Amino acid sequence: MSFGQSWRTFVRALKLSYDNIGKVMLTNLVWFGIGFAPMLAFSYVPFLQTDVFFLVSIVVTLITIGGATGAVHYRMNHLIQGEETVLKDMWEGFKLYWFRGTILFFLGILGFLILVFNIWFSQNYPTTIFMILSGLWIWGIIYWIALHQFVFPFLVNQDIGVFKTLKRAALIILDNPLPSLVLLVLSVIVVALSLVFAAPLLIFMASFLAVVQNCFYHELMVKYEVQEQDNLVEVEGEDKA
Repeated sequence: MSFGQSWRTFVRALKLSYDNIGKVMLTNLVWFGIGFAPMLAFSYVPFLQTDVFFLVSIVVTLITIGGATGAVHYRMNHLIQGEETVLKDMWEGFKLYWFRGTILFFLGILGFLILVFNIWFSQNYPTTIFMILSGLWIWGIIYWIALHQFVFPFLVNQDIGVFKTLKRAALIILDNPLPSLVLLVLSVIVVALSLVFAAPLLIFMASFLAVVQNCFYHELMVKYEVQEQDNLVEVEGEDKA
């Protein structure tokens, strides 16, 4: 997948989101409401503003965001494939993916924090080996974030377990470094703009990223589907021979 194909895939995702802007915005609003419900409750309900509920809200938010993100990908993937989708599909997606989504979300944060800690440790204990490792940890963070661009697309499209999802996402990054890098850069830009302007986080960011990431997933998987068909043809030819 070349740079040109990657850019066209992004433009397609942008056009698809624009053509379905109502569904994209409403889905994102539901994602935000469900995903951050525990933290919103802590922030705006006075009698819940205790240290205990703060800790509880953080733990529960992992579950709600994991499930809500799986639900967004589930609905936006239906949209990409031209299938009819209604808002209640998000509930179906939440039920299907809340547990695996929570684990994937937790592992994503945990892996990122470990890599950041390793960089901090290397910088504060500056021996030659640690300075070399600090560079590796930086590349590790880039790879880890890039890998998670494909985690939920693999989960909702193939309905597989957590570790198989991570494994396949890791392999597709290694096999397709250019489109993965393009997707990473574009996703970082979208997230940065959403955080700066605030409003896109509420009405656009998660749904749009789900569209972009699933579009890239489907484009990349075409190659493997063709390879699988070619292998089947070869096997059938050998059997006939």
